[in-house]
Formats: sequence, C-alpha cells, structure tokens
Amino acid sequence: MTTKLTFYDLLRTYGVEPSEVRLVRHSNKEISALDAFLDETEKFTEYTSWQKHGKYGKSKYLAVFCPARGTTSLFLGLWGIDGHTENKDLMPKHLALLQKHGLPEVWYERSDRYNLKLTSTMLGLSQRLVIEWGKSTVSWVQSKNKDVVQIKPVNSIGDFTSFDSILLSYTDLQKLIKDTDSNASWVNALSAVNGVYLIKNKNDGRLYVGSAYGKGGILGRWASYAKIGHAGNKLLKGLDPHYFEFSILEISPSTMSADDVIARENRWKECLGTREFGLNDN
Repeated sequence: MTTKLTFYDLLRTYGVEPSEVRLVRHSNKEISALDAFLDETEKFTEYTSWQKHGKYGKSKYLAVFCPARGTTSLFLGLWGIDGHTENKDLMPKHLALLQKHGLPEVWYERSDRYNLKLTSTMLGLSQRLVIEWGKSTVSWVQSKNKDVVQIKPVNSIGDFTSFDSILLSYTDLQKLIKDTDSNASWVNALSAVNGVYLIKNKNDGRLYVGSAYGKGGILGRWASYAKIGHAGNKLLKGLDPHYFEFSILEISPSTMSADDVIARENRWKECLGTREFGLNDN
C-alpha cells in the first residue's frame, strides 16, 4: 500500500511544527494572487497581513497558496508571524501602509494587522508544490493537513492542456523558454502550429494581435517576447511586459502560407479594433 505524501510531512522535513502553521488560500477575487506575489511581493504580504481578530490564531507561520486547477492549490511560500497589532492599537503608520499599496482603508477600522515576513524556508518549493485543498475553497484559512498532488520540476508551468485554454503570463512564458525540458508538452504543442495570437496588457486592457508563420511555430515567435518583452513591436516598447498575458485566437497548420496567416491576423485586428483602440500600429 502506497503512503500519500502530505503537506505536514514536508513541514516536518523542513523542521517546522505543523501545529504552528495556518494554511491560507487566497482567491483571485480581490487580487490576482499569483501575479501579485510575483510582481508586488511587498503588497501581497501587506494584503495577507490584515485580517479580522483571531483569524490566524496563535500560529507562528502562514503557508500561503493560490488557486490552481479545480480545488488544487499552488504553494507560494511560508511567512513568519512576528506578533500582531489589534485594531484598537493601530496607529497612523498602519493606515499609511494600506494607502501605500492601494488596499481598502476600511480595514483600518475593523481589522487587526499581523507582522509578516516571507521566510527562506521551503522557498525552493514555491510555485512547484501543488496540494489538494478540498471542496471547501471558501474556507480559505485552515489548520488541516492536505495531500500533496504534485511537486513540479524547477521552472515547470504545468502540463499543456489545450490551445483554447491558454492564458500565459509573461513570467510563465519566460520559464517556458528558459527550461524547455521541464515544459516539454508546451514545447511540442506550440512549436507544431502556426496561427494568430493575442497579447493583453492587463495594466490598461489594450490588446495586440500578432501571428506566427515561420520556423518554430508560435513558440518560436513567443520566444522573442520572452527575450526582450516587445519583440520589436513599436507600441509594445516602453510597456512593462510583466503585465502581458498571452493567448491564442486561432491555430493553423504549418502548411498554411504566410500570406494566408497574415490575412487571418488582419481579420482579427479588424474584429477587435486593435489598430484604432489597441496596440497594433499596422
């Protein structure tokens, strides 16, 4: 009989007592949890610090997760708790922290603030460890053991599922291009097809439509973005590529001519208005 590996097993391996840890699973309703952790770690920590009285109990650590597929959750890191300030004892400096990061000021009126610091413990498992949270995803703070579903290879972005489900962050695109061995299913899929793709600038919602019809397929074209961010496109220059999100509008066989692929690209530009309102300049 095979014994399942649990999250508590891993905690003990790293010398952390499970009874001193609360598990926190952020949803994506108020913030995009993974993006915030990667791009604005200080803000993400502050976001986690404000909770109603007693929410974290007497825990010494928070193991923080974000949603993955279904009811699974992706481990982000282990934060240490160095005391907390009750709501009645909050001072203007605490309000200033909310204002600095654009977080709701109403928290200052009704929440306690916990002093959190991201530790180096288990950081090597960040964005690699996947657990089964269970059906009660609305119960986002728990002290219950969880089964480990997967420990991904370094730089893995998970398995490729389908072209129409792709919503790839810039960070994941860089991981994909950097470590093709850990992302073989993505490499095989994206290098086998040409087609028309979409880049959304999540900072302001503007769109860019592009196409791939050369050697290496869509993967070959996207590698240019991973390298320099804008891939030579005029209106993408000067923008922070970490706000870019990549998806595919349609795929075409490698036998389709470049002229036919470009014609499809122009059709999508017309449909989405990316010349008039977006980031295409031709």
